[in-house]
Amino acid sequence: MRHVLILSAGRRVSLLEGFEAAARPHGLRVLAADAVPGRSAACARAEAAFSLPRVGQAGWADALIDLCRSEEVGLIVPTIDTELPALAKLAPRLAEAGAAAVVSAPDLIETFADKRRTARFFEEAGVAAPRLYRPDGLPFPVFVKPYDGSLSAGARLLSSAAEATPEILGDPRNIFCEYADPAEYAEFTCDLYYDRKGSLRCAVPRERLEVRGGEVSKARTARLDITGTLFERFGAVEGARGVLTLQLFRHRETGRMLFNEVNARFGGGYPLSRLAGADCQSWLIREYLLGEEVPVFDQWEEGLVMLRYDAEMIVRS
Repeated sequence: MRHVLILSAGRRVSLLEGFEAAARPHGLRVLAADAVPGRSAACARAEAAFSLPRVGQAGWADALIDLCRSEEVGLIVPTIDTELPALAKLAPRLAEAGAAAVVSAPDLIETFADKRRTARFFEEAGVAAPRLYRPDGLPFPVFVKPYDGSLSAGARLLSSAAEATPEILGDPRNIFCEYADPAEYAEFTCDLYYDRKGSLRCAVPRERLEVRGGEVSKARTARLDITGTLFERFGAVEGARGVLTLQLFRHRETGRMLFNEVNARFGGGYPLSRLAGADCQSWLIREYLLGEEVPVFDQWEEGLVMLRYDAEMIVRS
């Protein structure tokens, strides 16, 4: 029997515990890895933790493959964006070691890593994305962000022309987007589970009630008309595998939806979907380690609220 490995485990204790609950009935182990395991809460909580170089550093690939062989890892779970293309490239060597990384196809990873390409992806699917503007003709207010950014780094609202400095306007990484005013639009992150064939098996929209540092801190599951749209427009996505998190804005009165971004990995707010009944972690184990098929699931609990908080873990050095 082969086991589960969570990369860059950091402080993802809830993700670790969800995998442990899913793995326990099958007698599987859940391992954690980090560049500095001694400073990782998830590594401290895990049954076993291991040190790996940071992705992109010399020796990372060989160290990961050696770990998969020595610990009989069969399922690798990435948690940060930079791991996705590296794991997709490494997939053939990982397969030789008996391990499968839960990552989408390389082209899809590249599409979601570039917000300009993501906007075209949405348009081709027949849904609206926030309009993009040229820097020399901005209708204020406008939202600016790096096309390759993450965790809201570099993202900001420009309320007037006075805030649009030459540095912002001239930065080639910046894109200028239609602003979805929170007074008019509710923001949702949707956890999507795709099987190995690229078929959507479950979709859980979570309304973002409060965000801290780019990650949701308070959220509520809500079905509305979003789930039907997701299955209609994204029911099959070539190359999609595992959990994807899709962000959108929905107008509070008209229901108009603006599809914004996709992260091809678990998002920080995923534990809410699991506790609502959408156990994507169990499905990954069943599909990748037990060879089972995952059916369509839509019986998750609506109106469940998550209130996240900080906790302490004490370790002796």
